[in-house]
Amino acid sequence: MPSHAALRQEATEKLQRISPRKLSMVLDFLSYLEDREGWEATMEILSDPHMRNDVEEGIKQAKRKQGSSWREIRSRI
Repeated sequence: MPSHAALRQEATEKLQRISPRKLSMVLDFLSYLEDREGWEATMEILSDPHMRNDVEEGIKQAKRKQGSSWREIRSRI
């Protein structure tokens, strides 16, 4: 399989040669792929019973205004 850089270069070259209409279609497809990657990661997390429980508990804590903000946590790192 070609390197990441080689794939990007080939994609860039091809994008330069296609019509605006087809470029719009490519952008739509890239958006779809980007969204799908996010959903795949979400489904992976939610398919793990322990992680799912952690997420559900975090949601409950947030509704009760418990826990720490990400700014507080980040400041401790």
